[in-house]
Amino acid sequence: MAAGAYRIELDQPRSLGGILAATVRLYRRYPLLFAVLALGVIAPYDLGVLAIAGYGPLAHGNHGSLGISLLFLLLTVSLVTPLVSALHVHAVVAIGEGGRPRLGRVALRGVQVLPVVAAAEIMAAGGITVGFVALIVPGILLMLRWAVVAQAAALEHDGWYAALSSSGRLTDGRYWHVAGLLVVTAALNYGARVGARAIPMGSTSGVASVTAGIALDTVLASFSALTLAILYFDLRARPETPRRSRREYQHLRDLD
Repeated sequence: MAAGAYRIELDQPRSLGGILAATVRLYRRYPLLFAVLALGVIAPYDLGVLAIAGYGPLAHGNHGSLGISLLFLLLTVSLVTPLVSALHVHAVVAIGEGGRPRLGRVALRGVQVLPVVAAAEIMAAGGITVGFVALIVPGILLMLRWAVVAQAAALEHDGWYAALSSSGRLTDGRYWHVAGLLVVTAALNYGARVGARAIPMGSTSGVASVTAGIALDTVLASFSALTLAILYFDLRARPETPRRSRREYQHLRDLD
């Protein structure tokens, strides 16, 4: 990367605004690094969707059959999201160590941990889905509890089950903090998509629309992954909260 060495402190807690500010600073410092890391995952996926289903990333709603939709969902959960998350958190580690992050080295580390990160993401997604189907509230709580499971799986090297438990410990007692970041990130993503779809670019499968959609998906996926990576280190820097009573959230612990 052309940017000079830069170090971000990873051992200090941050407010919601501090996490977002750190994300923006890292993007400004290493725009090409994060763009390429995400583009290498997002572009093949979006082009694959276009080839199979015939619609681009800026298309409204669901245009394929149920089977195709489930296939794309499985690919997103098992490959796209885990790989983008693993690549970005390893890049953040390299920057935190004060060295210049090398694209090839970061990519290799991300690919090496992909199986365990994918397993953790799949198990978390399954648990969250069951929670939403059951009573909605358990699904929300599990989504907050396992917000940094991909990052834990990528860095702690203890397997997907331990990653679920680690994310649960880190987020325990800090659900409002985590929820605030997820809401802000989701709002930014939604606003960006609405704005992009409002721009007349012809058919959603046309060159202009597909190119713009891939660029947008790349930025949004990268921003979300980088934000969660910084959240992971923010949570690690905070002292552990006192253990709750056995009955409180016991139904969540059982899922770990």
